[in-house]
Amino acid sequence: MSLPPKIKDKQGLESYGGSQMWLPDAMLLNSGCGIIAGLDAIMRLKGEEGMTRDEYFERFFDAKDYIRPITVGKNREPRKLFGKEFLGSFGVSAGRFRKGVRKLGAKEGLKVRIRPFWFKWWEKIPKYLETGDPLVMLITAPFNNVAVETPSGHKTMCGYHWVTITEMDGDTLWVSSWGWRCRMSVKELRRFNVILHFYSVSLEKRDNIV
Repeated sequence: MSLPPKIKDKQGLESYGGSQMWLPDAMLLNSGCGIIAGLDAIMRLKGEEGMTRDEYFERFFDAKDYIRPITVGKNREPRKLFGKEFLGSFGVSAGRFRKGVRKLGAKEGLKVRIRPFWFKWWEKIPKYLETGDPLVMLITAPFNNVAVETPSGHKTMCGYHWVTITEMDGDTLWVSSWGWRCRMSVKELRRFNVILHFYSVSLEKRDNIV
């Protein structure tokens, strides 16, 4: 198990990790999931279990200068691209995530190692989780929606999205997304039209066992 930090709102309610849905900026709301996943990973490596939402915002806006989404133009207003609404960002690519998290870690005084894997990931995830290190998943589902069960009901995920994996129990994969503890199906994620990449984020001195 690798739990995300708990972020408290003004009423004292705790989230399950950070959420880009808290952000007022439309472009960052659309593309902030990769920044959230990277920041939460660094916080866990530092042993930071929680903070207030205002404190988290300060950390987020610092982190976005290291874990940078791919943006187009300076205008943050929605526009049409191929007939669909486009908010000026393609999100955080896998390469930018790895580079940015290492840079953010260095800024925080950490020497971070990011190890990718994908082959037979359903067998490897439990072993990685045993280390307690953050484990991040990038979901690309361009042709089909992926079902996600959240505390407020069922959602469907389509496109490009970063989440933090926290637990795995049989066919159930528990992840931190949108500040919630969400459930996903391993069987559904193994469909041929869903592309997944996994990243174990650890300190350089620790040897991974997988």
